[in-house]
Amino acid sequence: MTLTPSSEQSDSAVAVVAAANHIDDKPYHSKRPHKKSRTGCRNCKARKVKCDESRPVCRNCMLRKADCVFPGPFHPHSEPGPGSPSGSSAASAVSPSRSRSHTPQGSRGSIEDDYNALVLREPLYIPAGERDATDMKLLWFYTTNTFASFATQAGRVKRVDDILKIKIPSHAFESPFLMDCLLGTSALQLQHLKQDIAPSRALRYRARAFEGYRKAIEEGKPETFPALIATSLLLTALSSQMFREEGTKDLYIIDWMIVWRGIGLMIDMATPQTLWDSGLADLFVRPPINLDEAAKHIPNNLLFMISSIRPGDPDYDHISTYYDTLKYLGSLYAALAHGFNPVMTLRVVTWFTFIPKAFVELGRQKRPRALVILAHYLMFIKIAQNLWWIEGIGDREIDGIVRHLGEDWYEELAAPRLALLLDDRVDIARLILADPDWDSPVDVFKAPLHDARTEMLTWVDDSGKRYKGMPQPCYAETAHLGSWLWK
Repeated sequence: MTLTPSSEQSDSAVAVVAAANHIDDKPYHSKRPHKKSRTGCRNCKARKVKCDESRPVCRNCMLRKADCVFPGPFHPHSEPGPGSPSGSSAASAVSPSRSRSHTPQGSRGSIEDDYNALVLREPLYIPAGERDATDMKLLWFYTTNTFASFATQAGRVKRVDDILKIKIPSHAFESPFLMDCLLGTSALQLQHLKQDIAPSRALRYRARAFEGYRKAIEEGKPETFPALIATSLLLTALSSQMFREEGTKDLYIIDWMIVWRGIGLMIDMATPQTLWDSGLADLFVRPPINLDEAAKHIPNNLLFMISSIRPGDPDYDHISTYYDTLKYLGSLYAALAHGFNPVMTLRVVTWFTFIPKAFVELGRQKRPRALVILAHYLMFIKIAQNLWWIEGIGDREIDGIVRHLGEDWYEELAAPRLALLLDDRVDIARLILADPDWDSPVDVFKAPLHDARTEMLTWVDDSGKRYKGMPQPCYAETAHLGSWLWK
């Protein structure tokens, strides 16, 4: 997009340069013919002055204290490929100024809209000076690989992938804490793949992400909400590295449970409309739960553990909290009976987003019955598939709970203790369901990409019922672990 050279344009350019450099008035002499800029900023083009093309702000815009906006890259002379629009269509799309002289005055507004569609605004945040080539490689790795760590199938819903690959990184360029979260998660996956990534680098990303996240929450700026909600989601994966690091305290599952609940706190800070307007709402759907049906699948030994609580027991006032939590656990038992599938994995990972807040507090207090329930949940973590960032968590935390509670609770922990001896997912599922002949009715690796169960994913409240304050999504293609409602 170029403007036709004119004497008026040259005069304006000289006047601006003279004012900027405080030179004395001198007679104007026309310059020799020279090549005009094709990639100058929009302001300079509109004012018909020479742009030095310095980014993110050119000299003219800096002096005028104006917003500096550069046009997006395009190639007006390139031939359209087989899948490209026709030559005439492409030309009209990228060259609105070419036909400006032939356009009636009344249609200038539509042409201006076409021009604006080609404009790229510079990000409000450019990564700090200490960013290096490794950081950029990690960002590339996130957009090509790590983002898929939040999907349950290889065939993905495009609009959700676009949020993970495009929208979230764009927010990261404006919010350093989100950028550190993306880079840190990519570094952890590369470590998981046995690549040469310094542990100190991954640790630095994680520390800065948490620090910036907390500071942004305290400041509470509305414009940071999309970055905050995206960070709260990704921190669940980033913080999982603590399970694999030496020196991490026992029962870290309690701290991780609090990280998960933090996503619900972030959503509570906003309204459904705010979440929808952020463009991230498609990330926050989860499967509904029929709690009455789920209650039928609670293991008898766990029901007895709660029903045997008597007055005077420290847990007596929390019986209802334990029962409610067991209903959510029962939903996992009910789902597993139908076999391994993406929605089953989704239910396992999002379990912490449903459980009562009062149970989280009981877990923080390390109440034995709360830890027993967590140990049974951790068996399901062992059978969740295709998620590198939860590998090893089940064994580590079950072992920690068994050691913490000791022999007095061995009977209640019988199934989790046996699960420590098993690695095969089918064997663990048979143990969980107490059915030695059980086998998964569906082979998820041979099943078609479309799973009818994914169509029931929606925005649901903590009781597992559809939240009517949000539109009904349509997920007919596949399910996502990035498709969660964290509440």
